[in-house]
Amino acid sequence: MSLTETTQTSQLDVHGSMVTVHDSTTTIDGGRPLVLVHGTGGTTASHFGHLFPMMATRTRVIGVDWAPPAEGTELTLDLLVAQVREAVDTVLGPDTPFDLLGYSLGSVVAEALAARLGSRVQHLILVAGWITTDLQQGLRNQVWHSLYENDRDALSRYTAFCGFSGQFLQQFTPEMLEGALTTLTADEFLRQQMALNAEIDLSDEIERITARTLIVSCSDDIMVPGHHQRQLLGAIEDARLTTVSSGHAIFFERQSELMQITDLFLREPDRFAAGSIIPETRS
Repeated sequence: MSLTETTQTSQLDVHGSMVTVHDSTTTIDGGRPLVLVHGTGGTTASHFGHLFPMMATRTRVIGVDWAPPAEGTELTLDLLVAQVREAVDTVLGPDTPFDLLGYSLGSVVAEALAARLGSRVQHLILVAGWITTDLQQGLRNQVWHSLYENDRDALSRYTAFCGFSGQFLQQFTPEMLEGALTTLTADEFLRQQMALNAEIDLSDEIERITARTLIVSCSDDIMVPGHHQRQLLGAIEDARLTTVSSGHAIFFERQSELMQITDLFLREPDRFAAGSIIPETRS
């Protein structure tokens, strides 16, 4: 799938895994590159199919699709961070500053990368992110694994139930919902990502983030509820928080708002002071 007419897609070997990199190649005077990191079970196309081409009209955009670990290697947060960093260093060069947006597990990867790269990450956008997996997330993760092993049809229904808000689902007819459920498949790499979700703990690193940060919370998110984003606001020194009326799958439910929030923050990062609670944006 081509994200824009100018996008070049390539593959990169990172510790035996073939990572896919999408580069819009667009150059805008004075614009910093924006790196996008998708969430669990996603790709750049499936999670940022709207955001990537829209932001490519503003600046150069790079999307990184994770790859499964080499055989015999465990999937870890460090491995995903290494995949994104290697892709960015290869495309931009090892010292080029950039902006970074991560969604869900991709937000966790972005947090770790920003903490480790310091001022090289100048602006950071964390969508439905968290610092440490808590008991509620652990319970959901346990149910997911049980259904993965025993009932794949129920697993797809459970995924839709957890991912979409009730308001969004009202737009579906039963037939439309059944069709959508057929796209919610699960494989071994997704199982590994879900296992990693259950073990996240960035409490020792999160305060090292120096990037100017926007935290985006989804009001009806039962996968990563709002208290996690409030914890991020308290832990990152130069952070501000906004909330969008959406379930966890904001890239489906409120893609225009996500674009508007991202664009406004990167164009006017000083518009809201650190610690601000920004009123919801609607479009």
